[in-house]
Amino acid sequence: MSGGHIKPTHLLSKSNLSYAMMNEYLALLKERGLVTEQVGERKEYLITDKGLNYLAEYRRMATFTEAFGL
Repeated sequence: MSGGHIKPTHLLSKSNLSYAMMNEYLALLKERGLVTEQVGERKEYLITDKGLNYLAEYRRMATFTEAFGL
């Protein structure tokens, strides 16, 4: 993944999910506005600003919980 976008085949191999499960998760992420699907010459998935903000908050909370041994 570079620049916040990834092709479906690369996402499938990196996620270690079945094709059906990957599609279920992608549908949920798209519904919540965390990723978008770009169809041009090739299909790609892009992380949105909302998705980047979510990841930043998730990392912040993970660091916080680690600091308290949770």
